[in-house]
Amino acid sequence: MKKLINFLAIQELEGGTYTVDTVLKIIKQITDWALAIGLSLAGVALVISFIMYAIVDFDQKPRVKAGIKQTLIGIFGILFAISMVNIIIRLFT
Repeated sequence: MKKLINFLAIQELEGGTYTVDTVLKIIKQITDWALAIGLSLAGVALVISFIMYAIVDFDQKPRVKAGIKQTLIGIFGILFAISMVNIIIRLFT
């Protein structure tokens, strides 16, 4: 049984010297970059949305308010997705 488990474990990827750990590190680095860029852009979008909310007509305020809500939901979605990726990576390292 021990030989079967060792046979199924992947230690190194074929065709190079990359290991599974290096691939996981690359994925973690990409998710960290995505988190930083995504949150920065979401912050800019929120600032623009609040400025628009302050200067639009009374009739357009519900539309701008809906945009603010969608941006906040998007921020939470980004945080949740990248957190899940990082949790899964921690399970394999």
